[in-house]
Amino acid sequence: MELINFQIFTISDIVLLVLFSVTFIIQMYFLLGVYLKLVLHRKEDFNPEISPVTIILPLRNEESGIRELVTKFTELPFHDYQLIVIDEVSEDDTLHILNILAETNPRLKVTSLSQESRFQEKQSINIGLKGASSLWIVQLTANSVPVSQEWLSKLGCLPDNNTDAVIAYTTVERKKGYRNLICRLELFTQFMISGSRVLTGKPFVFSENNVLFRKSMYFNNQGFKHKLNLNFANLELIFNENFRKGRVKITTDPEIAVRERIEDDRGDHIKLLKKTVQIRQHLSRGKKANLFLDDFTKILFIGVAITLIILHTEYWITFSSVLLIYFVSSLIIVKKLLTRLKERKIFVPSFFYILIKPIINCCFFWSMYIIHRRSRWN
Repeated sequence: MELINFQIFTISDIVLLVLFSVTFIIQMYFLLGVYLKLVLHRKEDFNPEISPVTIILPLRNEESGIRELVTKFTELPFHDYQLIVIDEVSEDDTLHILNILAETNPRLKVTSLSQESRFQEKQSINIGLKGASSLWIVQLTANSVPVSQEWLSKLGCLPDNNTDAVIAYTTVERKKGYRNLICRLELFTQFMISGSRVLTGKPFVFSENNVLFRKSMYFNNQGFKHKLNLNFANLELIFNENFRKGRVKITTDPEIAVRERIEDDRGDHIKLLKKTVQIRQHLSRGKKANLFLDDFTKILFIGVAITLIILHTEYWITFSSVLLIYFVSSLIIVKKLLTRLKERKIFVPSFFYILIKPIINCCFFWSMYIIHRRSRWN
């Protein structure tokens, strides 16, 4: 590695070199001081007593699979739970079948919305929480599939008196198609970003699913009051306003994970990306600044490194070596976390997706800003 001769550098070269050094240090801080914490995070201690849990399950038009869906939960080897299913004005026989199933299943409670509305997702959650008999709540979707039969029993063992929420991993069931791949990459990246922030004292989540939380967190803060008009995000808005340092747990236990079944033609990947942007816009200033610094320095570091290599080919080994250190560190962290989560066949795509994620965020921030401006003038 050849030493740099500063005497031949112009002022602009020195500025680039300073940016290169500063952004490298900041990015290594995020890798080793933030993301590595999640990789090295030890498994949470299980409490001897399992907390009773209420599962909230909003759904619509699930006639063909509703029996299988309910059976999936009744067969779990954990009995201290309640399943509240909220029918969102189904146009088929979903509600009728649910009422029949509830007659023979004391743990199943069925309710429904009276009419469609713009805010029916939030209304469903509100109804489910009002009917919950347990202090601890977890919400899923009709497409949720627990990875393990031990999912609920292990999840119920994690909270204690000093815990307000437990965040577990949610991913997408692997299928062919680039939309499916993007959803898997996005959910993994979300978990990596938010999970590491939980461990560094800046807790927030991107997904409301598979988060065990205290029911009081919702009602003590007047639920969705002043949040009804916010699209793409629901309970995440409540969580991120009320999560406190040291009172949120993160688990990388693969047996507590949930997989979502999605259709390839629904545009779920676009909704997921828009939701990420929406949630980031409603975080506290400190958390926004932390995420912005990570994104900005990542783009700047890689851009400046490539620029220096092109301008000063005589030092390409030096600059490339520093860039390689960053890439190798990122690869190791991504690989270790994927292994812990037992998430397979997305190692290389995950690495590249994480590198371009700041650019994706910028594109969606800008597009949503333009849409917002147009709607104000119309």
